[in-house]
Amino acid sequence: MTRLAALYSGTAPQRRTLLDSEYARYVDEVVHVRDLSMVDLSVFDRLLVPSRLHLGALHEGRDAIFDFLDGGGDAAVFGGQPDPWLPELSWTHRPTNFWWWLDSDGDSGLRFPRDDHPFFEAVPPRDCTWHFHGAFDAPADADVLVTDVDGDAVLYLDRETWTGDLVVTTLDPTYHYGSYFMPATDRFLAGFLPWFRDEF
Repeated sequence: MTRLAALYSGTAPQRRTLLDSEYARYVDEVVHVRDLSMVDLSVFDRLLVPSRLHLGALHEGRDAIFDFLDGGGDAAVFGGQPDPWLPELSWTHRPTNFWWWLDSDGDSGLRFPRDDHPFFEAVPPRDCTWHFHGAFDAPADADVLVTDVDGDAVLYLDRETWTGDLVVTTLDPTYHYGSYFMPATDRFLAGFLPWFRDEF
């Protein structure tokens, strides 16, 4: 049986999403980000790294995540960070349009170049669509599934950089669902978590 751990830094949105909601059933253990160096992640198959973790603690403990990936563990990384902790990432800031959906012809700025990918059977494009804060320059061999209008990666799969596999996105569903707003993020998690745990 696949075992999923999730990182946590004590914020209310993380608590709601990972501990108090219907989605907690997908998480076998919640690991405080400051305890990374003391936890044996190798007992897990998959790791969820939600958005808005304490960046200092994440940088301090990231070697444990690198060891996990080198050992064949898979990880999902949510939320763009201007100071990326994964060495293969570089962050590109994009102005955030929070209110695009109020326009009759509103455009979120997201594009789906691979909308035939099996990922979208679990998480359709409409469930990946809300505002975003930036994009990544994805690794060359990554499978980029969601981009901004300039073609930079908003969500991609990376099965080449590490022994384990990565799904990385600048989207922040755990924050918005945990903050009780953004209905698309509820739908995203409903599709994403069972897919990531059991199918990725």
